[in-house]
Amino acid sequence: MAEAFVGVVVENLGSLIKEEIGLIMGVDDEMNKLSSTLTTIQAVLEDAEQKQLESKPIQNWLCKLNDLVYEIDDILDECATQVSIMKHRRSSRYSLKNFLFRRKIGRRVKRVTAKLDDVAAERKKFHLREMPIDNRAREIAATSRETGSILNESHLVYGREEDEEKIVDILVNHVRDNQETLIVLPGGIGGLGKTTLAQQVFNNRRVVEHFDEKLWVCVSDNFDLKILIKAMIESLTGSGSASDLTQLDTLQRRLWELLNRKRYLLVLDDVWNDHQEKWYALRNVLACGSAGASIIVTTRQKKVADVMGTLPAHNLTGLSEEHCWLLLRERAFGQEEKEYPNLEAIGKEIVKKCGGVPLAAKALGGLLRFKRTEKDWIYVKESEILDLPQETLILPALRLSYHHLPVALRQCFACCAVFPKDYRIQKKELIFYWIAHGFISSRGVLEVEDVGDEVCNELVLRSLLQDVPDFGNNSFIMHDLVHDLAQSIMENKVPGTQNVRKNVRSTPNDKIRQVNLLHKYVAFPKSSRPEMDMSYILTNFSRLRILDASCTKIEELSSAIGNLKHLRHLDLAFTPIRTLPESLGSLWNLQILMLNYCPKLAALPKNTRYLKNLRHFFLEDCTSLSEMPSKINDLTGLRTLSLFVVGHNRGNQLEELQCLNLGGKLEIRHLERVKNPMDAKKANLADKKNLRRLRLVWEGNNGSKLMEDVYEKVLEALEPHPNVETLKINGFNGRCFPAWMTNSTLKKLVKVSIEGCQNCLRLPYLRELPHLKILRLKNMGIEFIVEDEVEGGDALSIDFPSLEELELCELPNLKGFFKDHVDHVMREVSPNLRKVKLIECCSFKFPPLSSFKQMKRLRCSSSTWASLSNLNSLTKLGVKIDKNMTCIPIETLKSLTHLESLKLDLSNELCVLPEEGLRALKSLTYLRIVHSKTLTCLPQGWLRHLSALETLEIFDCPKLVELPEEIKHLKSLACVYLNDIPKMASLPKALQHVSSLKSLYLQDLSQLNSLPDWLGNFASLKWLCIWSCPMLASLPDSIQGMTNLKYLSITNCPELEKRCQRGKGEDWHKIAHIPNLQIYKY
Repeated sequence: MAEAFVGVVVENLGSLIKEEIGLIMGVDDEMNKLSSTLTTIQAVLEDAEQKQLESKPIQNWLCKLNDLVYEIDDILDECATQVSIMKHRRSSRYSLKNFLFRRKIGRRVKRVTAKLDDVAAERKKFHLREMPIDNRAREIAATSRETGSILNESHLVYGREEDEEKIVDILVNHVRDNQETLIVLPGGIGGLGKTTLAQQVFNNRRVVEHFDEKLWVCVSDNFDLKILIKAMIESLTGSGSASDLTQLDTLQRRLWELLNRKRYLLVLDDVWNDHQEKWYALRNVLACGSAGASIIVTTRQKKVADVMGTLPAHNLTGLSEEHCWLLLRERAFGQEEKEYPNLEAIGKEIVKKCGGVPLAAKALGGLLRFKRTEKDWIYVKESEILDLPQETLILPALRLSYHHLPVALRQCFACCAVFPKDYRIQKKELIFYWIAHGFISSRGVLEVEDVGDEVCNELVLRSLLQDVPDFGNNSFIMHDLVHDLAQSIMENKVPGTQNVRKNVRSTPNDKIRQVNLLHKYVAFPKSSRPEMDMSYILTNFSRLRILDASCTKIEELSSAIGNLKHLRHLDLAFTPIRTLPESLGSLWNLQILMLNYCPKLAALPKNTRYLKNLRHFFLEDCTSLSEMPSKINDLTGLRTLSLFVVGHNRGNQLEELQCLNLGGKLEIRHLERVKNPMDAKKANLADKKNLRRLRLVWEGNNGSKLMEDVYEKVLEALEPHPNVETLKINGFNGRCFPAWMTNSTLKKLVKVSIEGCQNCLRLPYLRELPHLKILRLKNMGIEFIVEDEVEGGDALSIDFPSLEELELCELPNLKGFFKDHVDHVMREVSPNLRKVKLIECCSFKFPPLSSFKQMKRLRCSSSTWASLSNLNSLTKLGVKIDKNMTCIPIETLKSLTHLESLKLDLSNELCVLPEEGLRALKSLTYLRIVHSKTLTCLPQGWLRHLSALETLEIFDCPKLVELPEEIKHLKSLACVYLNDIPKMASLPKALQHVSSLKSLYLQDLSQLNSLPDWLGNFASLKWLCIWSCPMLASLPDSIQGMTNLKYLSITNCPELEKRCQRGKGEDWHKIAHIPNLQIYKY
């Protein structure tokens, strides 16, 4: 990663020189020399990165350079910080304090310049070539492999039959008369089998018979028009007949002669070009074929698909574990007839490392060729891909994607390795990490967060990150092999060697840039520090950029935090911290401060106003915070302030928000303290165009008529910008909502929540908001959702046209949707409604479900449930049993033919679920039973017929001790949650018969004192989580034999935590084989 880090430091040096930082500090000449020397070294780093694979001296030289660049980066950061403080405080560079700093920094710069000169001189003996970045990627691509159309081992291709048939069908049947050249693009990471699939299609009998001519060109990185045309001519003629042609026009004419009016198939393999102009130039040359002429392009980059494709990209998915095993077995055993059942069992575990990538299966199989001892196979199974011998070729194939990254993106990619495998990476979290490490900066009119968003998109387009389905564009995952690649880059890891990670504990403390206290790791590179606590961190890691102490039990923070002068990112979210030291205000470089969900935090430091570089300040659900520190408006760089608590004094009232360019989410609490509506106007919410979510909260309202009028005027003055998408109002005790809520100015609103506004008897006019998807109303006195009369012109309009979720809670007076009900208009309400929550609305008459054809989810009382008809569309149902409900009607249950999820709240009474009705729940995969005060065991007949059930969750059932024997009939049951069951002293015996179990969660079982030995019989169990079971003192011996167990999490189990301490606990030997262990207090 040296070349990427050097690039960052060179860029920073250039900025500092331009801003005359060196001149101010008296080290301008040295800074210019550093810049020149680093630029010279940077030119040979691409060559050095490749040659280190075979040269230990070059590898050591790169490590030495990397350490030195860290030191240079720290010095530059201190210079920039000191000058920034001087400018802000308008202090003279000749003051005694600044003079002493300049003298000290001058000596350090001279020392580091001399060290860099030595490193630069040493490089000469390695005879490294200067090489532009693009040339390096092209050279690696050219030397790594060249593909052809012949598929020599077609019988060894598994799992691609459907993909081949789909593409062949498109080529042969669907584009026969298409006048345009067609592009079909299999995408995905390296080694997924794109080229192999293209070869299958190219040689398919139907394709051979359908096309007049077929051409294959391996493009790689060199998308040069003349070279490509020459390659096409040679592919068509089978000779080097184009070698004498040098002029582009001559080449084009020759290609036209060969392809004119012919239906041809061209495969362009391994394309990296994403420049539209180059593609259009080639496309124009190829526009000579007949109808149905087609092009297949293989690429790793979605961006290429967007540029070149005329059809949606055909994205390859990974192979199944079964198909990966067939590939691995073929490579490992070849034609050998002898069977090795013991090795096959291990091999089926090894293929899980492949992540569905055929190249990985082949490489691991090749590694195991001629190896027939369990020891050899277990070694491969228990080793990381990074540590396996170099001939595996997996990472070299993937590393090509890294070399095609612009240098500015390389460290951003490698940084992803700090997250564990399978972790859902939040986009915001990742961008904040990049900002804190200085990997990205603002560019022109783009703020640094916008640049981070662009980088995320680029990594997705290059298939290095993958969007998580159903989570929009806000979170990602990394393929396991891509994660291995990122980790190898972060660690400067040479494939096939193990020495680096075994020695990472020796990483100097002044090189540590990032710490996670909960998981006890440091970076870079990432390594474990199990002995680490907050005192250790503050004493030893003075160069930190990121300190993450979230989800720990920290209650106070030492004033020594102020010594972390380089700190950019401090995360104390989800902790019981009560106070923060005033020294926090001396963290001049702090840009991100995370204090979400700190319910005991009562006050913020008075010196908060001095955090001049703070950009993001998160305070969600800090419920004990009584007011803001004064002069928060001094933080002019703030882009996020998730909570503002109105104070009583000047300096912490709403006018502090006036000049802040806030975006994202903002909650304003204690609005009852605003006595003058003009103060509310000074918050200037109407001009905050980047604000997307706004919550306005009144607490402890004065119910006088005078104050009602003040509340109404205050809310009127808090009109937000039309860009707001979420609006929440809580505790407003005025009688009428303001005009800006009723005149449809907020056309971008997606979510509206109104709660505790008891004086308001009429809702604002919301029915025509075009994008409103979620409406939540709670604890109000309204009688109808729409009070205004329906005029004749509205009869054909659709009310709430985009509404998908409707939540109505604690609305005792609510009678219906409309005050003036009109049947033909009613049918036009919320055609997209999918989810309804209806709680404690005793007067509300819900329309027939047939009125809402899209509705899939319902949460309501049992009486409401029993009164409804046409329930067969529901897939998810949550029911709270009423006190007077003793039995659910059989017909009600029978109508739930498509139900997949059922949640039963038995807090009022245990009612009867007729067994005959339960037989109808053939699609039920999830059952949750909560809040029963009387259940000792689930009633017989509740589980027997739920043949599709996959997840059973039981929560807050204080008398439950056992599960029924009929649970053994649930052959699909894969996951069981037992949570907050205080009488349960041992696992239910009936559970031992559930052989299909893959996940078991035991939480808040205060009397659980042992786990049975039959736990080891769960051969399929992968996840075991034991949380807050204080009486549990040991694990059964049988856990050693649970070879499929991949994740063990133990939290808040004091005795068990001691026995499971890494390397020295009495039970450590029982769990040492489990790959992912999380054992900590919370």
